[in-house]
Amino acid sequence: MVVTDSTSDLDAAMRQRYGIDVVPLFVNFGATSYRDTVDLSREDFYAKFATSKDLPTTTLPPPAMFEDAFRPHVEAGRSVVCLTLMASLSGTINSARTAAQQFPSGAVHVVDSETVCGGLALQAMHAAELARADASPDQILDALARDRAVQRGLRHDPRSVARRARNGRVSRAQAFIGSLVKIVPVLRIDGGRIDQEARVRTFARAQEAMVAAATRALGDPLAARVCVMHTRVPELAAALEKRLRAGIAASLRSIDIIEAGPAIATHAGPGAVGIFVAPG
Repeated sequence: MVVTDSTSDLDAAMRQRYGIDVVPLFVNFGATSYRDTVDLSREDFYAKFATSKDLPTTTLPPPAMFEDAFRPHVEAGRSVVCLTLMASLSGTINSARTAAQQFPSGAVHVVDSETVCGGLALQAMHAAELARADASPDQILDALARDRAVQRGLRHDPRSVARRARNGRVSRAQAFIGSLVKIVPVLRIDGGRIDQEARVRTFARAQEAMVAAATRALGDPLAARVCVMHTRVPELAAALEKRLRAGIAASLRSIDIIEAGPAIATHAGPGAVGIFVAPG
């Protein structure tokens, strides 16, 4: 059985199709906390985001929530593989590890995906496919290790400088200068780190940079898995998918478009798009 956290942003249909259980993070507006996509829908999140005087924050799920997810499967004699968002961004994996200690040794395997959102979704779906094919836990863990070694994520956020100014990470003067020169950062996510892939001057060039980097990482398009993520900009995600298919191959093994939920959108803000590639 595969368990993951809500930063994978698998919707209800995908969870059911792959048989994946999801433990939600919490999204906080002021003193009020909501379970990601459970108590707070995407629509409600963006309405609050636009009107709230407080910037939202996120909180990791307590170990008890992971215990509740693990227990029915362990008691039914099923091994559990639990994938969490990258440990360098969140302590969520520590909650999962604490919960795993409540069960017999080897019953629950907790894995740092070393990525987030679309990258986490790709790994969870791959693990679930292997589990359905009766792969052993060790076989699944070996496959996930290979995924982590080659998987790449690219993210663009046209509002990142302004948002960092709003939450105090850069000064208003820096944000103003950034808006004048229209610097568009493209970030790379791999190996549990977030680094700068490119700095360009327009969104069109950011798309080009992401597609080019995805192409370099792709390998065999017939075996590769690709996920396009977005925060409330489906038209941009669709345009990026079109460019990917034109620039890479119309015969990609799979390509999914997923809208990020409140937990990811809390940090990315609206208007962000990204590509996650799992080479075959």
